[in-house]
Amino acid sequence: MTFHCSYNFGSALQAYAIQEAISKLGHSVHLIDYRSNNWEQYRLIDPKHPRKTIRTLRRFKRFWSREVAFKKFAAQRFQLTRRFDWRNEKKLEVLQRENDCFVCGSDQIWNLDCTQGVVEPFFLSFAGDKRRVAYAPSLAHTSFRPENFDKGKVAKLLSKFDYLSVREGETVPLFQPLVNKKIEVTLDPTLLLDADAYAGMANAYIKEGPYIFTYLLRECPELIESATAMANEGSYIYYISEKDLHIPNSVNLFGAGPEEFVSLIAHADAVLTNSFHATVFSILFHRPFRVFATDESASRMHNLLGKLGILKRSVADVDASPVADENWNEVDRRLSDLRKGSWDYLRRALS
Repeated sequence: MTFHCSYNFGSALQAYAIQEAISKLGHSVHLIDYRSNNWEQYRLIDPKHPRKTIRTLRRFKRFWSREVAFKKFAAQRFQLTRRFDWRNEKKLEVLQRENDCFVCGSDQIWNLDCTQGVVEPFFLSFAGDKRRVAYAPSLAHTSFRPENFDKGKVAKLLSKFDYLSVREGETVPLFQPLVNKKIEVTLDPTLLLDADAYAGMANAYIKEGPYIFTYLLRECPELIESATAMANEGSYIYYISEKDLHIPNSVNLFGAGPEEFVSLIAHADAVLTNSFHATVFSILFHRPFRVFATDESASRMHNLLGKLGILKRSVADVDASPVADENWNEVDRRLSDLRKGSWDYLRRALS
Protein backbone atom coordinates (compact mmCIF):
# COMPACT_ATOMS: atom_id res chain seq x y z
CA MET A 1 0.00 0.00 0.00
CA THR A 2 1.65 3.18 -1.18
CA PHE A 3 1.33 6.17 -3.48
CA HIS A 4 1.78 4.42 -6.81
CA CYS A 5 -0.54 6.21 -9.22
CA SER A 6 0.39 9.88 -8.86
CA TYR A 7 2.17 11.46 -11.81
CA ASN A 8 5.35 11.83 -9.81
CA PHE A 9 8.62 10.13 -10.76
CA GLY A 10 9.65 9.37 -7.20
CA SER A 11 6.28 7.86 -6.27
CA ALA A 12 6.20 5.57 -9.29
CA LEU A 13 9.81 4.45 -8.94
CA GLN A 14 9.67 3.77 -5.21
CA ALA A 15 6.50 1.71 -5.72
CA TYR A 16 8.30 -0.35 -8.37
CA ALA A 17 11.34 -0.72 -6.11
CA ILE A 18 9.49 -2.00 -3.03
CA GLN A 19 7.55 -4.43 -5.22
CA GLU A 20 10.83 -5.75 -6.68
CA ALA A 21 12.56 -5.88 -3.30
CA ILE A 22 9.81 -8.02 -1.74
CA SER A 23 9.79 -10.24 -4.81
CA LYS A 24 13.57 -10.75 -4.52
CA LEU A 25 12.98 -12.19 -1.05
CA GLY A 26 10.87 -14.93 -2.63
CA HIS A 27 7.36 -13.60 -2.04
CA SER A 28 4.46 -13.11 -4.40
CA VAL A 29 3.63 -9.40 -4.20
CA HIS A 30 0.98 -7.03 -5.53
CA LEU A 31 0.55 -3.29 -5.25
CA ILE A 32 -2.87 -2.40 -3.90
CA ASP A 33 -4.54 -0.21 -6.51
CA TYR A 34 -6.12 2.18 -4.02
CA ARG A 35 -6.91 5.81 -4.81
CA SER A 36 -7.38 8.18 -1.89
CA ASN A 37 -9.51 11.30 -2.15
CA ASN A 38 -6.60 13.57 -3.00
CA TRP A 39 -5.83 11.55 -6.14
CA GLU A 40 -8.52 13.64 -7.83
CA GLN A 41 -5.90 16.37 -8.31
CA TYR A 42 -4.40 14.36 -11.17
CA ARG A 43 -7.51 14.45 -13.33
CA LEU A 44 -6.85 16.41 -16.52
CA ILE A 45 -10.29 17.99 -16.35
CA ASP A 46 -11.31 18.93 -12.82
CA PRO A 47 -14.54 20.95 -12.52
CA LYS A 48 -13.73 21.71 -8.86
CA HIS A 49 -10.58 23.61 -9.90
CA PRO A 50 -11.39 25.63 -13.04
CA ARG A 51 -8.09 27.58 -13.03
CA LYS A 52 -6.09 24.38 -12.97
CA THR A 53 -8.25 22.95 -15.76
CA ILE A 54 -7.66 26.02 -17.92
CA ARG A 55 -3.91 25.75 -17.28
CA THR A 56 -4.01 22.09 -18.31
CA LEU A 57 -6.02 22.77 -21.45
CA ARG A 58 -3.46 25.34 -22.61
CA ARG A 59 -0.81 22.61 -22.59
CA PHE A 60 -3.12 19.65 -23.09
CA LYS A 61 -0.78 17.65 -25.34
CA ARG A 62 1.98 17.73 -22.72
CA PHE A 63 -0.32 16.72 -19.87
CA TRP A 64 -1.90 14.00 -21.98
CA SER A 65 1.55 12.64 -22.87
CA ARG A 66 2.49 12.57 -19.19
CA GLU A 67 -0.67 10.67 -18.26
CA VAL A 68 -0.11 8.13 -21.04
CA ALA A 69 3.54 7.65 -20.01
CA PHE A 70 2.70 7.02 -16.36
CA LYS A 71 -0.17 4.67 -17.19
CA LYS A 72 2.12 2.75 -19.55
CA PHE A 73 4.73 2.45 -16.80
CA ALA A 74 2.13 1.12 -14.36
CA ALA A 75 0.77 -1.37 -16.89
CA GLN A 76 4.23 -2.72 -17.70
CA ARG A 77 5.95 -2.57 -14.31
CA PHE A 78 3.31 -2.96 -11.58
CA GLN A 79 1.57 -6.10 -10.37
CA LEU A 80 -1.72 -4.49 -9.37
CA THR A 81 -4.78 -5.69 -7.51
CA ARG A 82 -8.21 -4.68 -8.72
CA ARG A 83 -9.13 -1.04 -8.19
CA PHE A 84 -10.29 0.38 -4.85
CA ASP A 85 -10.88 3.99 -3.89
CA TRP A 86 -11.85 6.22 -0.99
CA ARG A 87 -15.56 5.72 -1.72
CA ASN A 88 -15.43 1.96 -1.09
CA GLU A 89 -12.65 1.46 1.47
CA LYS A 90 -14.62 -1.30 3.21
CA LYS A 91 -14.12 -3.46 0.12
CA LEU A 92 -10.37 -3.53 0.80
CA GLU A 93 -11.09 -6.14 3.48
CA VAL A 94 -11.54 -8.75 0.76
CA LEU A 95 -7.74 -8.72 0.40
CA GLN A 96 -7.44 -10.45 3.79
CA ARG A 97 -8.49 -13.72 2.14
CA GLU A 98 -5.82 -13.42 -0.57
CA ASN A 99 -2.72 -12.31 1.36
CA ASP A 100 -0.67 -13.34 4.38
CA CYS A 101 0.97 -9.99 5.05
CA PHE A 102 0.40 -6.33 4.24
CA VAL A 103 3.17 -3.73 3.81
CA CYS A 104 2.70 0.02 3.68
CA GLY A 105 5.30 2.49 2.45
CA SER A 106 7.30 4.25 1.20
CA ASP A 107 6.52 7.81 0.03
CA GLN A 108 4.53 10.33 2.05
CA ILE A 109 1.54 8.18 2.99
CA TRP A 110 2.06 9.13 6.65
CA ASN A 111 2.53 12.84 5.96
CA LEU A 112 -0.74 13.89 7.60
CA ASP A 113 -0.55 17.41 6.23
CA CYS A 114 -0.19 16.04 2.72
CA THR A 115 -3.10 13.62 3.14
CA GLN A 116 -5.09 16.24 5.10
CA GLY A 117 -5.58 14.00 8.07
CA VAL A 118 -5.30 10.27 8.78
CA VAL A 119 -6.15 8.16 5.73
CA GLU A 120 -6.72 4.86 7.51
CA PRO A 121 -5.99 2.49 4.57
CA PHE A 122 -2.48 3.96 4.42
CA PHE A 123 -2.11 2.56 7.97
CA LEU A 124 -3.47 -0.84 6.83
CA SER A 125 -6.78 -0.46 8.67
CA PHE A 126 -8.32 -3.16 6.45
CA ALA A 127 -5.76 -5.91 7.22
CA GLY A 128 -7.73 -7.73 9.93
CA ASP A 129 -5.54 -10.19 11.83
CA LYS A 130 -2.89 -10.43 9.11
CA ARG A 131 0.71 -9.31 9.61
CA ARG A 132 1.29 -5.58 9.20
CA VAL A 133 4.65 -4.11 8.20
CA ALA A 134 5.63 -0.49 7.64
CA TYR A 135 8.58 -0.12 5.28
CA ALA A 136 9.90 3.46 5.21
CA PRO A 137 6.69 5.49 4.98
CA SER A 138 7.56 9.17 5.06
CA LEU A 139 6.17 11.63 7.58
CA ALA A 140 8.19 14.35 5.80
CA HIS A 141 7.86 16.75 8.77
CA THR A 142 8.72 16.87 12.46
CA SER A 143 5.29 18.33 13.29
CA PHE A 144 1.78 18.37 11.81
CA ARG A 145 -1.04 20.87 11.93
CA PRO A 146 -3.21 19.96 14.95
CA GLU A 147 -6.35 19.55 12.87
CA ASN A 148 -4.63 16.82 10.82
CA PHE A 149 -3.00 14.93 13.68
CA ASP A 150 -5.52 12.73 15.51
CA LYS A 151 -3.07 11.17 17.97
CA GLY A 152 -5.61 8.74 19.37
CA LYS A 153 -6.44 7.36 15.94
CA VAL A 154 -2.78 7.14 14.92
CA ALA A 155 -1.88 5.37 18.18
CA LYS A 156 -4.63 2.80 17.67
CA LEU A 157 -3.55 2.11 14.09
CA LEU A 158 0.17 1.87 14.93
CA SER A 159 -0.51 -0.56 17.80
CA LYS A 160 -1.61 -3.21 15.31
CA PHE A 161 1.68 -3.27 13.41
CA ASP A 162 4.12 -6.13 13.81
CA TYR A 163 7.06 -4.14 12.41
CA LEU A 164 7.45 -0.38 12.16
CA SER A 165 9.92 1.76 10.26
CA VAL A 166 9.97 5.23 8.72
CA ARG A 167 12.13 6.87 6.08
CA GLU A 168 13.53 9.86 8.01
CA GLY A 169 15.16 9.47 11.41
CA GLU A 170 14.29 12.99 12.52
CA THR A 171 10.56 12.18 12.25
CA VAL A 172 10.66 9.18 14.63
CA PRO A 173 9.89 11.31 17.75
CA LEU A 174 6.57 12.32 16.21
CA PHE A 175 5.08 8.81 16.28
CA GLN A 176 7.30 6.90 18.74
CA PRO A 177 5.50 8.22 21.88
CA LEU A 178 2.25 6.78 20.48
CA VAL A 179 3.37 3.14 20.26
CA ASN A 180 5.33 0.64 22.36
CA LYS A 181 7.13 -1.02 19.45
CA LYS A 182 10.43 0.47 18.30
CA ILE A 183 10.23 2.50 15.11
CA GLU A 184 13.29 1.79 12.96
CA VAL A 185 14.70 3.86 10.10
CA THR A 186 15.05 2.29 6.65
CA LEU A 187 16.19 3.44 3.23
CA ASP A 188 13.92 4.69 0.51
CA PRO A 189 13.21 1.51 -1.48
CA THR A 190 14.76 2.89 -4.66
CA LEU A 191 18.11 2.62 -2.84
CA LEU A 192 17.61 -1.08 -2.01
CA LEU A 193 18.28 -1.93 -5.66
CA ASP A 194 21.44 -1.27 -7.64
CA ALA A 195 21.73 0.26 -11.10
CA ASP A 196 21.41 -3.15 -12.80
CA ALA A 197 17.82 -3.40 -11.55
CA TYR A 198 16.95 -0.27 -13.53
CA ALA A 199 19.02 -1.10 -16.62
CA GLY A 200 15.95 -1.82 -18.73
CA MET A 201 14.60 1.64 -18.00
CA ALA A 202 17.96 3.33 -18.53
CA ASN A 203 18.34 1.92 -22.01
CA ALA A 204 14.79 2.64 -23.15
CA TYR A 205 15.21 6.34 -23.94
CA ILE A 206 18.63 7.60 -24.99
CA LYS A 207 19.42 11.13 -26.16
CA GLU A 208 22.39 11.60 -28.48
CA GLY A 209 25.26 13.88 -27.62
CA PRO A 210 26.48 15.39 -24.35
CA TYR A 211 23.92 17.12 -22.14
CA ILE A 212 23.15 18.30 -18.63
CA PHE A 213 19.89 17.08 -17.14
CA THR A 214 18.13 19.64 -14.96
CA TYR A 215 15.18 18.67 -12.79
CA LEU A 216 13.35 20.88 -10.30
CA LEU A 217 10.80 19.48 -7.92
CA ARG A 218 10.28 22.95 -6.46
CA GLU A 219 11.13 26.46 -7.61
CA CYS A 220 14.81 27.25 -7.17
CA PRO A 221 16.20 30.48 -8.69
CA GLU A 222 19.75 29.44 -7.82
CA LEU A 223 19.45 26.27 -9.87
CA ILE A 224 17.91 28.07 -12.86
CA GLU A 225 20.59 30.76 -12.80
CA SER A 226 23.32 28.11 -12.62
CA ALA A 227 21.85 26.12 -15.52
CA THR A 228 21.47 29.32 -17.56
CA ALA A 229 25.12 30.23 -17.02
CA MET A 230 26.24 26.75 -18.03
CA ALA A 231 24.04 26.88 -21.15
CA ASN A 232 25.55 30.23 -22.09
CA GLU A 233 28.95 28.54 -21.92
CA GLY A 234 27.79 26.00 -24.50
CA SER A 235 26.23 23.17 -22.48
CA TYR A 236 23.06 21.58 -23.85
CA ILE A 237 20.26 21.26 -21.30
CA TYR A 238 17.36 18.82 -21.10
CA TYR A 239 14.79 19.44 -18.39
CA ILE A 240 11.29 18.37 -17.34
CA SER A 241 8.95 21.12 -16.14
CA GLU A 242 5.28 21.97 -16.37
CA LYS A 243 6.35 25.55 -17.14
CA ASP A 244 8.92 26.38 -19.78
CA LEU A 245 12.11 27.62 -18.17
CA HIS A 246 13.97 30.52 -19.75
CA ILE A 247 17.22 28.65 -20.20
CA PRO A 248 19.07 29.03 -23.53
CA ASN A 249 20.16 25.96 -25.47
CA SER A 250 17.56 23.81 -23.70
CA VAL A 251 14.60 21.52 -24.41
CA ASN A 252 11.64 20.87 -22.11
CA LEU A 253 10.70 17.18 -22.08
CA PHE A 254 7.56 17.53 -19.95
CA GLY A 255 5.35 14.58 -20.76
CA ALA A 256 8.13 12.06 -20.16
CA GLY A 257 7.43 9.11 -17.90
CA PRO A 258 9.43 7.36 -15.14
CA GLU A 259 11.54 5.29 -17.55
CA GLU A 260 12.55 8.39 -19.50
CA PHE A 261 13.39 10.12 -16.23
CA VAL A 262 15.74 7.30 -15.22
CA SER A 263 17.31 7.17 -18.67
CA LEU A 264 17.90 10.92 -18.86
CA ILE A 265 19.83 10.71 -15.59
CA ALA A 266 21.70 7.53 -16.49
CA HIS A 267 23.18 9.04 -19.68
CA ALA A 268 23.67 12.65 -18.56
CA ASP A 269 27.10 14.24 -18.39
CA ALA A 270 25.90 16.02 -15.26
CA VAL A 271 22.69 16.44 -13.24
CA LEU A 272 21.49 19.62 -11.53
CA THR A 273 18.53 19.08 -9.24
CA ASN A 274 16.68 19.74 -5.98
CA SER A 275 14.85 16.41 -6.16
CA PHE A 276 15.58 13.53 -3.78
CA HIS A 277 14.97 10.83 -6.38
CA ALA A 278 16.98 12.60 -9.08
CA THR A 279 19.76 12.61 -6.49
CA VAL A 280 19.23 8.89 -5.79
CA PHE A 281 19.45 7.87 -9.44
CA SER A 282 22.48 10.10 -10.04
CA ILE A 283 24.19 8.16 -7.26
CA LEU A 284 23.06 4.75 -8.53
CA PHE A 285 24.28 5.47 -12.07
CA HIS A 286 27.47 7.25 -10.95
CA ARG A 287 26.62 10.51 -12.69
CA PRO A 288 28.29 13.77 -11.63
CA PHE A 289 25.57 15.79 -9.91
CA ARG A 290 24.92 18.91 -7.89
CA VAL A 291 22.06 19.28 -5.40
CA PHE A 292 20.61 22.74 -4.84
CA ALA A 293 19.38 22.30 -1.29
CA THR A 294 17.78 25.64 -0.54
CA ASP A 295 14.61 24.84 1.43
CA GLU A 296 13.29 22.78 4.34
CA SER A 297 12.72 19.71 2.16
CA ALA A 298 16.50 19.43 1.67
CA SER A 299 16.99 17.68 5.02
CA ARG A 300 16.58 14.15 3.69
CA MET A 301 19.02 14.84 0.84
CA HIS A 302 21.54 16.23 3.31
CA ASN A 303 21.02 13.15 5.46
CA LEU A 304 21.69 10.77 2.56
CA LEU A 305 24.64 12.72 1.18
CA GLY A 306 26.18 12.95 4.64
CA LYS A 307 25.95 9.19 5.20
CA LEU A 308 27.56 8.59 1.81
CA GLY A 309 30.35 11.07 2.50
CA ILE A 310 29.44 13.39 -0.37
CA LEU A 311 27.76 16.32 1.37
CA LYS A 312 29.93 18.63 -0.75
CA ARG A 313 27.53 17.82 -3.61
CA SER A 314 24.99 20.09 -1.93
CA VAL A 315 25.07 23.83 -2.57
CA ALA A 316 22.80 26.68 -1.55
CA ASP A 317 24.00 29.40 -3.91
CA VAL A 318 24.49 29.80 -7.64
CA ASP A 319 27.22 27.45 -8.87
CA ALA A 320 27.93 27.15 -12.60
CA SER A 321 31.37 25.56 -12.27
CA PRO A 322 31.99 22.18 -13.98
CA VAL A 323 30.44 19.32 -12.01
CA ALA A 324 33.26 17.09 -10.80
CA ASP A 325 33.14 13.30 -10.81
CA GLU A 326 33.23 11.27 -7.60
CA ASN A 327 35.07 8.38 -5.97
CA TRP A 328 32.20 6.02 -6.63
CA ASN A 329 33.90 2.98 -5.09
CA GLU A 330 33.80 4.65 -1.69
CA VAL A 331 30.20 5.82 -2.21
CA ASP A 332 29.15 2.30 -3.21
CA ARG A 333 30.85 0.86 -0.14
CA ARG A 334 28.98 3.19 2.18
CA LEU A 335 25.69 2.61 0.36
CA SER A 336 26.17 -1.15 0.65
CA ASP A 337 26.52 -0.79 4.42
CA LEU A 338 23.31 1.25 4.57
CA ARG A 339 21.46 -1.26 2.42
CA LYS A 340 22.35 -4.13 4.71
CA GLY A 341 20.35 -2.75 7.62
CA SER A 342 17.28 -2.11 5.50
CA TRP A 343 17.39 -5.53 3.82
CA ASP A 344 17.79 -7.16 7.24
CA TYR A 345 14.74 -5.29 8.51
CA LEU A 346 12.66 -6.35 5.49
CA ARG A 347 13.71 -9.99 5.84
CA ARG A 348 12.82 -10.03 9.55
CA ALA A 349 9.49 -8.33 8.95
CA LEU A 350 8.45 -10.75 6.21
CA SER A 351 9.81 -13.99 7.65
